[in-house]
This record gives sequence, structure tokens and C-alpha cells, in this order.
Amino acid sequence: MNKQDLAINVAVKFFITQVEAGKIVNLILDDITKALVKNDRVYFRGFGVFTRYRRKARRVRNPKTKKMMVIAPHYTVKFTPAAALRKKVNPVHHPSKSK
Repeated sequence: MNKQDLAINVAVKFFITQVEAGKIVNLILDDITKALVKNDRVYFRGFGVFTRYRRKARRVRNPKTKKMMVIAPHYTVKFTPAAALRKKVNPVHHPSKSK
């Protein structure tokens, strides 16, 4: 699923145009982005948590040139799924009991 697919789903479910739904999706994503930039936690009950995560500087080898280089420290986004989402994605399958 991509942003356009999400906008289409919103448009169909709320009986609005795809353009309006696209604006709503963009507003939501912009708000999530602004919260992460401010180092706020973005929590959706039953779905998960988005947090800003600082990665340390590290040395790596360029596989093409074989030269060592340093990747500067930077921020990235970490997603931790909620227990409810994990259960939906990984349903428990009980083996059938044969007699």
C-alpha cells in the first residue's frame, strides 16, 4: 500500500473525492513528521509507536572502493508495533489434533 492507495481507501469509506482524501492523508503525515522533528513520540493505540532515534557515528567500508569511511551521527525513525498489531500479523496457528 502506498499513499495514493490509502487516499483512495479514505475517499471510498468517507464518500469524499480522492483529492480531498489525498489532502487529509498529507495533513496526517505532515503532523506525524512535525512531531518526530520535535522529538515527540507518535503513538497509535493498537497500531504502534514512531520514535526519533539517534544513530551513532560509525566506520564502514565502501564495498566498491574498499576504503574505510565514517558515517556521521544522524537521526532516523524507529517503529515499534503494538501487541495487537503483532498478533494480527502473526496469528497463532494451532496444529490440528488427530486422534
